[in-house]
Amino acid sequence: MTQTLLETRKNLVENETPRTISLGRRVLPMATTVGVSFGIVALQLAQGILLARLLGPQGRGEYAAAVLFPQLLLYAGLFGAVEVVCRYAANNRFNRKSLRRSAGRLSLMTGIATTLLVIMCIFLGMPLDKQYLLPLAMLCSLSIIGQHATLVLTAVDRGSGDFARYNRNRLIAATAFPILLALWAVFAQTTLLSTCVLLVIATLLSTVPCFIGIKDRPGDEEAPPALQLGKEGSPYGLSMLATDLFERLDLLLMLWLTSLVTQGFYNAMVPVAYPLTVIPNTLGMYLFNTGAREGGGLTVSRVRHILVFSFLLQIATTIGFLILVGPVVRFVYGVEFAPAVVFAMWLAPVAAIKGIVQGLESYIKGRGRPMATIGLRVFSAVAMLASIALLYPITNVLSIVQGSLVGQVVCVIGLSLIVYKDAKEVDRPMTTNANNNSQYHSTGESV
Repeated sequence: MTQTLLETRKNLVENETPRTISLGRRVLPMATTVGVSFGIVALQLAQGILLARLLGPQGRGEYAAAVLFPQLLLYAGLFGAVEVVCRYAANNRFNRKSLRRSAGRLSLMTGIATTLLVIMCIFLGMPLDKQYLLPLAMLCSLSIIGQHATLVLTAVDRGSGDFARYNRNRLIAATAFPILLALWAVFAQTTLLSTCVLLVIATLLSTVPCFIGIKDRPGDEEAPPALQLGKEGSPYGLSMLATDLFERLDLLLMLWLTSLVTQGFYNAMVPVAYPLTVIPNTLGMYLFNTGAREGGGLTVSRVRHILVFSFLLQIATTIGFLILVGPVVRFVYGVEFAPAVVFAMWLAPVAAIKGIVQGLESYIKGRGRPMATIGLRVFSAVAMLASIALLYPITNVLSIVQGSLVGQVVCVIGLSLIVYKDAKEVDRPMTTNANNNSQYHSTGESV
């Protein structure tokens, strides 16, 4: 009897240990990824400050106009490559080296196609008074190929749960441009042309670490070819197109409706508000993997906890941001950027809600339902444009960011409802199994 009890206790301890380790292994990568994400945001802020200081309001606006279309179509042009590669990697059946080869070929295809599309959009969409920037805008479009390669190749690491490699390569990619920019400023005069050239060089250098240290895993299945991955990614591509056009609609309107100086003020403040998106956006990476795994999915209870935590966190951080942003911007960016503070104040709630939206949308994509959000994005864009049309005679250029806030509010409400509906479907089999077990035990007791 004593021996049986000892064996039982030993088995319980052995069963508990993996859970403890598993929990630690889950929490540590997430904490590290959040830390790296904040580090990347700090680098983007440093980059924004450098650009503002080196180019001034006018030059910052010119650079914003030159990179707008490459930024606008960067993620949409991936056409779902990141999501489909990430889902394959999350299944953990495919050889990572093979999957990386297919991912590299796919990124080259999407990079070239998107570059050609961007060049066409630059010619058609650049306002007449800013068309002298056409050569620089076309030069910036060449950065897309390198960025696509980095994004798609790191998706293999993200999906397979290799967050150490994923975070390292993200950090290298974020570091390349500001370091080159700072070094150039030390040894030569910074111009708009040199800035655009350095951007292209930085994106190409960022791809190099993605090909280093890839290990074979014998016995795993060979990954699908690039063309098949591209075909399977098309629903994610349509979803990303709707998402990116909505989220960058404010930048497009700034290009068409404002002067270069105002555009420079606005674009300088976008990275200032970006830290408010980091934590919920990083959580979305893990929610994607949770949804992508077989048998995965969030219950209604977990969805409630995640939403409550996200909203409370975003409210607290937004209040702190609003208190500090005015003095910090004037001190760091200089007095000439003081008029930009009002944009930062309005961008804060927009960024806070956008972070939650991105996290929820990542989960829906992980569940294999990218098309579920397209209608909502279109509706949110219509709500945004309608709000801008109503407010423009009253608040002028501020109506653009105010309309963005309306659009994000509509989007977060709609996405919360979509996630709740999915969670109810996850709960249903659990409830059925619980009822069946209860009925079985009742029957056993009566017998």
